Amino acid sequence: MFQRVSFPTLLVTWLTALTLCMLAAIAGGVQAQDLTSRLPKNTHPLLRDTMPPGEVGAIQLARKPELRGVWQAIELKGPSGMRVSMADAGQFSDDLAQARIAVMVGYPYRLRITGLPFEEETALYPTLEVIDRIHPPAEREHRFPIPIELDENDIVDALRGEMVMKVIYLEDNQIADPVDTSGNPQRVLDLPPSQDALQTADRLGRPVAILRIGSRVPNVSEGQDWDAFLYGCPAWVTLKPIPDKQMLIDQGKWPATANSGSISDRR
Repeated sequence: MFQRVSFPTLLVTWLTALTLCMLAAIAGGVQAQDLTSRLPKNTHPLLRDTMPPGEVGAIQLARKPELRGVWQAIELKGPSGMRVSMADAGQFSDDLAQARIAVMVGYPYRLRITGLPFEEETALYPTLEVIDRIHPPAEREHRFPIPIELDENDIVDALRGEMVMKVIYLEDNQIADPVDTSGNPQRVLDLPPSQDALQTADRLGRPVAILRIGSRVPNVSEGQDWDAFLYGCPAWVTLKPIPDKQMLIDQGKWPATANSGSISDRR
């Protein structure tokens, strides 16, 4: 089994506003918890990467009641041509034009990924579990989704029968490298199977999502086993698009010309 820990380097790939917001949240008390360093000897941590999808999220909801009913924006990225659909009402949705959605914290989601490099006719069925939230500016949640990336190595490993687990976390602002990763792939730390990916991410920052992808495919398409495979199809919604300049002009929220209107008219 391959284990990978992904970290957006304090989310530098996001806008500065979110980075500052996250730093403020961490400084305000939402700090990474190094659980293993504070455990007595001969004890075992509560959360482990060997837990099946849904268990970590369920424990998080029990430990943090404030996460119950919280929606979190995410964005799935992958190789060119990759298509994503979500389990919805007992089946898979149409391919998403953009894999930018909001999911509920603590629930496991089943995805279907097609359009894979060199395997156009093959589908993979990863699971996604968001186990904590981030704190973007109010009313701007759709602009700052958690980035979750699959690269070709992840897909190739899964297609050849490996189980790939990616834990996405926010780096601790006290030890994070001040590196601008804008436009670059998400930084990844590969771990041996003997090293717990969830605990490693917890030591380095604050885990927020777990993506598991393997080569197994369902052998049923209906009934109780199918419903269990889809994890009951938890609710999700697509995010509204981030408006560009032309969209704002069309909505009357941006002056059509630089000299039109007064300053007070543009507020």
